[in-house]
Amino acid sequence: MSIEELKRENAALKATNLKLQNQVRLMQTIFDSLSEGVVATLLDGEFLIANPVAREIAGMGPTGESPEKWDEIYGAFYPDKTTLVPSTELPLYKAMQGEVTNDVKLFIRNKNRPEGVFYNVSGRPLFDETGDVIGGVIAMRNITELERVTEQLQTTVEELRAQNELMNAIFNAISDGIIVADKEGRYTLFNERAGNVVGQEIGNIYTTEAPERLGLFQPDMQEVFPVDELPLVRALRGEKPNDVEIWVRNSQLPDGLDVNISARPIYDKNGAVSGGVAIIRDITAVKAAETQLIAINDQLMAQTQLFQSVFNNISDGVIVADETGRIIMANPYAMQVMGVSPDLPEVTMDFDEWREEYGFFYSDAVTPLPVDELPLMVAIQGKFVDDVEMFIKGPEVPDGIHISTSSRPLQDSDGNWAGGVAVFRDITDRIKREEALARAFAQGRLEIIDTILHNIGNAINSVAVGIDTIHHQLTNDQLTSRLNALANAIEHHQDNFSDYVKNDPQGQKVLPFILTLSDDYNVVSREWKQIVQRIRDRTRHIVDIIRTQDSYNITSGTRKDINLTAAISDALKILQDSIDRRDIHIEIDADTVPKEIRIQESQFHQTLVNIIKNAIEAIDALAESGEHSKIPRIQFRATINGDFFCLDVTDSGIGIAPEHMDKIFSAGFTTKAQGNGLGLHSSANFVIGSGGRIQALSEGKGKGTTIRIMFQCSSVYEHR
Repeated sequence: MSIEELKRENAALKATNLKLQNQVRLMQTIFDSLSEGVVATLLDGEFLIANPVAREIAGMGPTGESPEKWDEIYGAFYPDKTTLVPSTELPLYKAMQGEVTNDVKLFIRNKNRPEGVFYNVSGRPLFDETGDVIGGVIAMRNITELERVTEQLQTTVEELRAQNELMNAIFNAISDGIIVADKEGRYTLFNERAGNVVGQEIGNIYTTEAPERLGLFQPDMQEVFPVDELPLVRALRGEKPNDVEIWVRNSQLPDGLDVNISARPIYDKNGAVSGGVAIIRDITAVKAAETQLIAINDQLMAQTQLFQSVFNNISDGVIVADETGRIIMANPYAMQVMGVSPDLPEVTMDFDEWREEYGFFYSDAVTPLPVDELPLMVAIQGKFVDDVEMFIKGPEVPDGIHISTSSRPLQDSDGNWAGGVAVFRDITDRIKREEALARAFAQGRLEIIDTILHNIGNAINSVAVGIDTIHHQLTNDQLTSRLNALANAIEHHQDNFSDYVKNDPQGQKVLPFILTLSDDYNVVSREWKQIVQRIRDRTRHIVDIIRTQDSYNITSGTRKDINLTAAISDALKILQDSIDRRDIHIEIDADTVPKEIRIQESQFHQTLVNIIKNAIEAIDALAESGEHSKIPRIQFRATINGDFFCLDVTDSGIGIAPEHMDKIFSAGFTTKAQGNGLGLHSSANFVIGSGGRIQALSEGKGKGTTIRIMFQCSSVYEHR
């Protein structure tokens, strides 16, 4: 080839190269301008093309990593945004394997795109001139906004559907019947209530047919209602009839009913009448109410007289005062006790005069109670008061009585405080019973040895149960039998024990047998240790009971600070077996009081044991009576009530009959066949001897019982 030819060929090559470069730049410009992302790679994962849109969607460009790591690098997930797509399942990877994919929806989230995007991708393989696959190409489209709009559209559709269902529900739930007619008078829409009111299926009825088909009559119940006067017909003429009474009687409503119908025209956009709507209301009850008005008025008068009679004769006192403290109502018992004359003289808010006139004292019957602390006065200020114990002296009760008072504020129609009402009950008998109980303690009517024997009996029962359990396990000891069998087998094969263990089928069971025996022994050993521990604890408790003999002289007992919750828990442990057998639910609520109280520890502990024991027996008695509470329960609740620390022990047991309330703490009183009547009596002796109070509260048989122990805060918290 000549030089000239070489020059010409070189020039042609340069021109071709320039043209190719221009084409490459053009193609690059086209790819960069596409609204879709385009990525092309060779089989080894080398990226040929990754236009800006593709980089934006992926959050990054080519990384040089092998295709097998693309899932980790780019963070491609299935549409659930959680499940990572394996590299081999990516459309680009499949395209490199010669597969075609169309419209695959995926989600990309990585460090550069932490918020993530949804995208739609399709993939195709790249072929060389021989048809061999040399790579792959994918087209990507960001569909995040489309997904958002689609989701929003779905939400809107669901909301519209819900609103439509709600409107239908409201339409059918309206208490009045609704009928809509077109301008020809054909019923086109009606709710369920409309059909119920007229007693007929309303569909495919014209207003002109209504009197005959639905049975519409004049209020005289005889004359058929004129078609032209029907409210819906009048509405189609542009009228607006109101409260038209019609009598409806047909085969479905043989007794008939009164209805009240109002109707209105419906207008089109041009203002012309295009239909009408009628509202049908069943006024049968109203009509019946009108005829019953006199009878109801008589009943109200009778009820008022009955109320007045009850008000005047109830054993509790009731006083009502206005916002100024002026008494505006009081029943005879209240008038008698308070010394208020029947004409209810005006009582001013002169607190000192009130106190002097009516003689109000704290429950100690000595300290005057300020009038502004009276429950009725507190209620007038808008506060609630429950079970405040007071002492009253007056002309009608010169010796005074103890009362328990509760009060509530009264409000006018605008919600403003308009006065108060107080209800009080004479509790003098209860106070006297408590005083009698205190005197009984002071007289020492209970032999100390009986109490000790009773208390020891509680603990011995638990020890006996533990001993019986061990005795039963020892007499039915399977471990010893199995151990003897093992020893006999070893002795029988002691000359060839190694061969026996290795080769004999029975010998091969020796090692597993030993391991199982060891495990079973450990279990039994732990059980015995627990039982022995309980026996030891309960034996120590018996010793402690005996040591407390001298402490029954309460004045000489040593008081100490004890944890209240721990003391309750320790008492429960003594009877834990009985509690567990009955599946009794225990609740301890002492969060609102100080953790420690100062008291004689052992006797307080035994008092709790006695009360818990009685609660368990009460639950048993309820079950034996054939009744059952929902959940057997014993609840401990400690509170501060004024100057008193209160501990309530409430059970869900048989309760206390009213005739037994004044005997419950008496020595020897019991309702149980095997009881000795010492438990609650000794508990009462301890509480009263410690300067406290003890009460039994019950609404009657089957209603459970609350034993309430009260100590002056200054006594149990004197160290604070």
